[in-house]
Amino acid sequence: MKYYKLIVFLFLTSVSYSQNNTQEKSFIEVIGTSEKEIIPNEIYLDIFLKERMEKGNKMKLELLENELKQALKNIGIPENNLFISDVNSVLSKTGWFSKEILATAKYNLKVNNSQKLKQLFDCFEELKITNVNITKATHSKIATFKKENRIEAIKAAKAKAKYLLDAIDEKVGKPIKINEIETHNNSFVAANHINAVSYGTSSGISKVRGNKSIAQFEKIVLKTSIYIKFEIK
Repeated sequence: MKYYKLIVFLFLTSVSYSQNNTQEKSFIEVIGTSEKEIIPNEIYLDIFLKERMEKGNKMKLELLENELKQALKNIGIPENNLFISDVNSVLSKTGWFSKEILATAKYNLKVNNSQKLKQLFDCFEELKITNVNITKATHSKIATFKKENRIEAIKAAKAKAKYLLDAIDEKVGKPIKINEIETHNNSFVAANHINAVSYGTSSGISKVRGNKSIAQFEKIVLKTSIYIKFEIK
């Protein structure tokens, strides 16, 4: 019985010593970062059309939609980038003593070139479309760019560990722990309400006024930070 207790004691002592040994290994902790700036190539808009009265005649929704589709075609935006998402009707006052039921519709539009925005807003003005929301601007390869950013951040962390250890004549060992640090990535740019006469927003798109102005989006900024704990050889 005493022999059994002795074996157990020796085993526990061995495990404890091994754990202490691991904890005493030298290590270095570094953070690597990588940043990319990307020009958006996918801009999403909500466009609201509403029937209206002009010179006693009702401008029907079908006519307004066809005018919009033709305008998009003229500036090189594919018609299949336009989707209808909602149709409704409202009772509106059309004269001193008259009211009409006017149809309204909401459309989603994807624009693949930020340079076409100025042309697009000019079209809105010509078509008397005054209710447009830019919902977001992003990039079709955003997932690929994020992956590349992570790889570059890890490389940067290793390079940092190497030159720091070179200063004290030590070598970088294997990584013990790797964590991605949460950062606020501007993976899409949202814009506030915009109308065809005066475009402006507090984020994402620069303020534009007048016919000679050009709508430009801020670049998407992707920032990745990786924490790595390296063993010192």
